[in-house]
Amino acid sequence: MTSFETRSDAVASVEDVEKLLDELLLREQEVDAKLEQLLDPNNQPDVTALEQLQSSLHVEDQISQLWEKIGPTAETASGLSARVKKLDLEQARVKECLKYVEDIQELKVHYADVV
Repeated sequence: MTSFETRSDAVASVEDVEKLLDELLLREQEVDAKLEQLLDPNNQPDVTALEQLQSSLHVEDQISQLWEKIGPTAETASGLSARVKKLDLEQARVKECLKYVEDIQELKVHYADVV
């Protein structure tokens, strides 16, 4: 139960009503003054931190959008890189085989010279 309800129950005369009305009007003025103070544009809190946070959220959105665009390309590049590594390995094996073939041919020539 609020103090107003308690006081309004105790009102017995016109003077009591006037006194209660004066108190309520005074309280209303206090509330109005507080509201004016809170709504005063010169008395607003510093929102720089919130603006920076908003900017960082905007950056995160941009990063997300870029990843959506670049992601498939990165996956393709990764796949191509893996294929190139396989080709490099196969090329190295082919070169090794060619070296063996050259060595065998050289041995045949030397063998033919000996016999």
